Amino acid sequence: MASTASGLPPGRSVTAGIIIVGDEILKGHTQDTNTYFLCRTLRSLGVQVCRVSVVPDEVAIIAAEVTSFSSRFTHVLTAGGIGPTHDDVTFEAVAQAFGDELKPHPELEAAIKALGGKGWEKLSLVPSSARLHYGTDPHTGCPFRFPLVSVRNVYLLPGIPELLRRVLEGLKGLFQNTAVQFHLRELYVAANEASIAPILAQAQAHFGRRLGLGSYPDWGSNYYQVKLTLDSEEEGPLEECLAYLTAHLPQGSLVPYTPNAVEQASEAVYKLTESGSSLGAKVAGALQTIETALARYSLPQLCVGFNGGKDCTALLHLFHAAVQREVTVLLGR
Repeated sequence: MASTASGLPPGRSVTAGIIIVGDEILKGHTQDTNTYFLCRTLRSLGVQVCRVSVVPDEVAIIAAEVTSFSSRFTHVLTAGGIGPTHDDVTFEAVAQAFGDELKPHPELEAAIKALGGKGWEKLSLVPSSARLHYGTDPHTGCPFRFPLVSVRNVYLLPGIPELLRRVLEGLKGLFQNTAVQFHLRELYVAANEASIAPILAQAQAHFGRRLGLGSYPDWGSNYYQVKLTLDSEEEGPLEECLAYLTAHLPQGSLVPYTPNAVEQASEAVYKLTESGSSLGAKVAGALQTIETALARYSLPQLCVGFNGGKDCTALLHLFHAAVQREVTVLLGR
C-alpha cells in the first residue's frame, strides 16, 4: 500500500515516462532490471517518474506510446529495440511518432566505422531531427565513443542493462532537476500490517498532502514484518510524521534494521574507528594490523584462522571490511 503526496508546484515539477521495449520482457524470457535502475536514478536527480510502459517490438505500438508519453511528460526514456537485427525498431518507431524519416547520420557512420562495427550500419539510421549526446564513461573517465540519440524530449537508451547504466550515469546532466530534492525515510516495524493499518490511516490523514507514505509487508524477513517509507521534497514533514509514527506505533515495534548491511560493512567499521570510543580505538588497531598484512601479501597468501568463536568471528568481519575498502579504493568508487 502506498500513498502519494500532492503535485509539485508549477515550474518545479520535472516528470518522466519510461517505455521498455522488447518481446522478451513481455514473454518472460528476460528479467527487466532497467526499470528499477531508471526509476531510482531519475528520482535521485529530482525527476518524478509518473508512468512505466512495456511494449512489444512493433513499430505502430511503440510509436503510439512515444506520441502519448512525449505530450504528457518532461522527459521520455525508451530502453531497448536498438541494434542491428530485424526486431530492433525503436528508431523507426520514434521517427513515425513524430512524422519524421530515417536518414544515415554522418557522425554515427563515422563512429561505427571507427569501432570496426561491420554489420552494425543500421545504428546510423536515425530520425532526421535526432540530436546526439556524448557523455563521459563513469568507469573510464573517457568520452563515450558512441552517443545517446534523442528526438525532441525522447531519449533512446540501449536495452542491455550494463550499457544503459553507463549511458545514464555519464549523461545525468541531461535530466538533473536542481529545483527539487526528494527526501526519504524508512522505518522497519516488527508488527503485522493489519494491526498498524489504523495508525497509518491517521498518519495519512495528518500528513498525506505533504508527503508520500508507503507500507510494504515482508513475509521473508526475520527482523521485521513491514517496511514504511516516508517520501517528500521537504525534510520538515518527514520529521513530523516520523515523530508521530514513533509515538503511536506499538511500543518496541520499531526495529533498528540496516538493509544491505554486508555491502555497507566497510563504511560502518571505519566510521567506528573515528568515534573516539575505547572500542573504536581497539578496532582501529586491529584494522591497522590487517591493512599491513594486505599490503604485504596477496589474498591467496593470507589465511584467517576461524573456529566459530566470538573473537575469530569479529576478526572475519574486520578482515572483510578492510578488503572491501581496498577494493573500493582500487575501483575509484
